[in-house]
Amino acid sequence: RDGELPVWNRYDSTGTPLLGQGQSMFGDPLHFLVIAADGAAWAWDLKYLAAKWLFAFGLGWLVFSVVRHLPSALLVAVAAPFIGFFVYRVNHPAIFSLCYAPWPLACWVEIAGAKGWRKTTLWYCGLVLSNIALINSGTAKEAYMLLLSMNLAGGCVLIALHQPMRERLAKVAAGLVAGMIFALLTAPVWYVFVETLRTSYTSYDDVAAFQIQPSLLLGTFDEAFYRALETGGHVFNPSANFVLLAGLLYFLATLRIHFADRTLATLAVFSLVPASLAFGLVPPEWIKSWPLLSSVGHLDNTFTCVLIVLWAVMAGAGFAAASRRLARPEGRGDLAVAALLLFALVFQFTAYRHAVHRLNFGGATALMALKVGQSLPLTPFLRVYMAVLIAAAVAFGLLARRALKAGRTGPAVGTAMALCLMAMLWRGGMQASSGFEDTVVHAGRRVDFRAPSGAVAFLREAGRTEPSRAIGLQNNLFPGWSAMYGIETANGPDALINPRYRELVSLAPLDRIWDWRLYLTRDRLRSARPFLDSLNVRHYVDLRSDQGALGAVLKLDRAGDLDVYESPSAWPRAFFTNRVSVYQQAGDYLEQVLSGDGRPFAAAQAADLAAEPALGALVGPLSGRTIAPATDYRLTEDSTAFTVHAPEPGVAVLVEAFWPGYPHAEVDGRPVRVVRINHAFEGVPIDSAGDHRIVIAYRPRRFTSLLAMAAAAGAAMIGLVSIASRRGTAPAARTGPETLKK
Repeated sequence: RDGELPVWNRYDSTGTPLLGQGQSMFGDPLHFLVIAADGAAWAWDLKYLAAKWLFAFGLGWLVFSVVRHLPSALLVAVAAPFIGFFVYRVNHPAIFSLCYAPWPLACWVEIAGAKGWRKTTLWYCGLVLSNIALINSGTAKEAYMLLLSMNLAGGCVLIALHQPMRERLAKVAAGLVAGMIFALLTAPVWYVFVETLRTSYTSYDDVAAFQIQPSLLLGTFDEAFYRALETGGHVFNPSANFVLLAGLLYFLATLRIHFADRTLATLAVFSLVPASLAFGLVPPEWIKSWPLLSSVGHLDNTFTCVLIVLWAVMAGAGFAAASRRLARPEGRGDLAVAALLLFALVFQFTAYRHAVHRLNFGGATALMALKVGQSLPLTPFLRVYMAVLIAAAVAFGLLARRALKAGRTGPAVGTAMALCLMAMLWRGGMQASSGFEDTVVHAGRRVDFRAPSGAVAFLREAGRTEPSRAIGLQNNLFPGWSAMYGIETANGPDALINPRYRELVSLAPLDRIWDWRLYLTRDRLRSARPFLDSLNVRHYVDLRSDQGALGAVLKLDRAGDLDVYESPSAWPRAFFTNRVSVYQQAGDYLEQVLSGDGRPFAAAQAADLAAEPALGALVGPLSGRTIAPATDYRLTEDSTAFTVHAPEPGVAVLVEAFWPGYPHAEVDGRPVRVVRINHAFEGVPIDSAGDHRIVIAYRPRRFTSLLAMAAAAGAAMIGLVSIASRRGTAPAARTGPETLKK
């Protein structure tokens, strides 16, 4: 709307980085449909559907690239959209991260087998583009760990090629060039995220390493088995499904024959790394000491996503091996070994449910989670479901052996195999009506998010007259979602939080939920109002409110679908003052707000005064302060402009969060420095009397240079593709034994 890139979010927490959150999805190719449709529900539906199709097609392509067996690739592709991950993450952006993840690895595998620079260069371009989609997919943990894992796995495949060293080094060198182009193209995303993270508070600052008990490995192939650990049977980790488990078990049962294929062997060995991180082989103390991994926290679900992709490839290899071996005598032995492996998974899950360590010498055992005589409960549904899954997996293997021995699939056998597949996959799909509401995902009732609301229209119009913020009581006007309507609020669900602002709200007389969410109750309204006034919160909304009780504290502006109240004493968004008070800690400043005369003021932290002489010259008693509210506002997504009348030198205070590196101010067209004022907000020193036009634009540090680097990298990529196309096809590279075999 304003011709600006989406780098700032003025709607949450008095202003917060948007691109720097690493979650904006700006740069995700599928997301431009949602942007073009202005966030319409049908556009989101199409994006989710397209992402799952991409996931299925990408996994199928990857499997075919590795094993060159079309039926196995198709079976994996059919099973892919029905993994338990989509039950764990129903509408989470991690869905897009996982759905894009197979493509970088598929590109690496194609690069490894490509002949000639034209084809190789095209696949390197595909690698760069798929990585761009992945890094912009909307998550930080999942996207960045999948990005690293898929590219490291692909690089290992390239290095392990059975080709002359010169050819391998040439491809590795080209891969490094592609990596540099990708890094430069996406620098405005990852560099800004890293810089913002460095100055932010996150809920992961308290370092943790959540891993999965290895005895629950069965749950990695159906999330139902994780539910026994949760009260109410909640889902707490993602999974693949039993179809992929069947292929993986056959791969493991025939492991010895797969070592001849260096690509498969490399991916199998590499999968031990995410498995070790997810299932506790790597001690949490080590993980906490590694800068990158220590910020992940949820190693369990993050690296399960990596395993889903890698194990799907091995499952495809298992299906391909089964198609060759099941009809032969050794097929019976393979099935027996696979059945034993399945029994081992079920056995350790069952044993974990029942076994309790005995007490020694009156002490408690280190791993005892249950009291003696108790076991993890399984609901009747889960008991039956486990039996059905095991029976379906075993029957599928036996039926496949029968069909391969006969050389054809008759109607009866084909129908039975289809029923087995349905039994193993049905819970991963969205259900219309199944009767198992607690264990499957049902399509929700369509809600019109654009339905007209008198309260929302009133708040938006009030914000155009003079910028102000609103807050809801008792869960109304939910933080973050208010941005959908263009309504600014005092908090939001952003992952990266301004540490100074968080310090203030932590001390304020407000309830906090989930670490970030401010929860205002009617009982807390009177005590919290002075603090909310200082945040430029002018309007309060409630559903079917007690107008008598709230009217005693606030002024009722409008009754309707939501009742809207006003606090006439709310501070203006910006104002001029000629005096600055001094405080030591955040609590001291908050006490000045809560016990003051209700009028706006400016306060500087004592530790900052030495570095801010312009503020030091204004220190004096607040009783004699001059206050002049700003006028003539102009707000864009990335900037705030206003005019102040200064009768003498002083400071202009803007009640928008101060993020180091983001605010760039001009006074009457002259660049000036923004200072931190009132603990978490912005101040602009005014050195002369008169009317002054102040413009504060928000953009990350070095953002212009980063955009220039990205443009140069894009031009270099186009140039390299053009050169490779003109060179034509180079002599074919030598192939290894595994390629000749395929």
